[in-house]
Amino acid sequence: MQPLPRVIGFGYLLICLLALLATAFAGPVGYAPFPIPLGPAQDPVVITIWYGTEKRQWLEDAAQRFAATSPRVGNRPIQVVLRGIGSREIAERVARQDFQGAGQPTVISPASSMWVEVLKNDWATRNPGSPSIIADGADAPRPLALTPMVVVAWEERARVLWTNGPTNFWQYLHDALANNEGWVGVAKARGFAPDSPEYRKAQEWGFVKFGHTSPLTSNSGAQALMLLTYGYHNKTSNLTNADILDPAFQRWLLDVETAVLEFGDSTGTFMTSMVQFGPSKYDVVIVYENLALENIQAAQGRWGDIRIYYPPATMFSDHPYAILQASWVTPEQRLAAAQFRDFLLSRPIQELALQPYGFRPADPNVPIVSNDPENPFNKYRDFGARVDIAQQVQTPSGEVVSTLLDLWRRQVNR
Repeated sequence: MQPLPRVIGFGYLLICLLALLATAFAGPVGYAPFPIPLGPAQDPVVITIWYGTEKRQWLEDAAQRFAATSPRVGNRPIQVVLRGIGSREIAERVARQDFQGAGQPTVISPASSMWVEVLKNDWATRNPGSPSIIADGADAPRPLALTPMVVVAWEERARVLWTNGPTNFWQYLHDALANNEGWVGVAKARGFAPDSPEYRKAQEWGFVKFGHTSPLTSNSGAQALMLLTYGYHNKTSNLTNADILDPAFQRWLLDVETAVLEFGDSTGTFMTSMVQFGPSKYDVVIVYENLALENIQAAQGRWGDIRIYYPPATMFSDHPYAILQASWVTPEQRLAAAQFRDFLLSRPIQELALQPYGFRPADPNVPIVSNDPENPFNKYRDFGARVDIAQQVQTPSGEVVSTLLDLWRRQVNR
């Protein structure tokens, strides 16, 4: 008969060995005497997020802060992988299951919910009878941050274009772009005398240079196209295929779009290019408000002042966070994705989105305006930044959006 201490010792070692094996292959079960990080239980839960690039800096900052909290699902750490991709491209590639070079996404976060709806429709067409690709219930898409479309112009040129402020907003822009005399023709149309400083400067500016991103690859480009269409028809809702097929409208739109020298794919890169190269490249652009706020100070140090103008009616981007329910997304990944979403919607990270990154918080309990002089809506008030938005246009149906994009593809073909 073995002495009792020896039996106890062997028994304890056997229990420890079994606990270690359980931890290695199934995760912790009760108290583990040796919590050694071995085996698949310690492998990270990786969530890959395909996102619109206009929020790159905020998301990267937030992801670093999230990692610092050592987030876990059970015994497994969470790892966030961010892939910046154009919003329309996100919808198209997920629908085709084209993951080359970007990894299989757990979450998509395009600039606008419009592209979530486009993906849902495309997925249903390609996969008849299958469940929606977008999760619902507690994991249904949630807005992360808000930003409206704005027009940004170099201030001294904007004073010639919109002499009395941005009245007849889109028509004045169209007429300026279609004017064969360029800025001189605009100065004449606005009544500036030939000996005035504005007229003399206009003689040096050449043609009016306008820009927006490609509607085929970028959310801001598609929204710019919609605002131009609504502006021509003097509407804020109920855009129809008949409006787009109107020959007079098509000629008007072609005047505007042929004046664009280059259609970029990324709104963030596009705005940076305006500041880098100055008015030699762009006089007027359509971009997101947050990008305009980010670049005001940089522009001052290079080419002078840029100013923000709010169209008579604009569109908001809501940056939805949509968890996918697809065959390649595991339950652990969905739990991890929900944790990161809740972190992004927490008050400190929503405040971070506002300052310094210029987004309007999606959380209505986080105020946009504060007493902080560094708040972008205080800091850049004299450059046109404002909290109140006069009107918003309605997002057209998917059918109308497709018709408008088809028209653009036919007309511009770039």
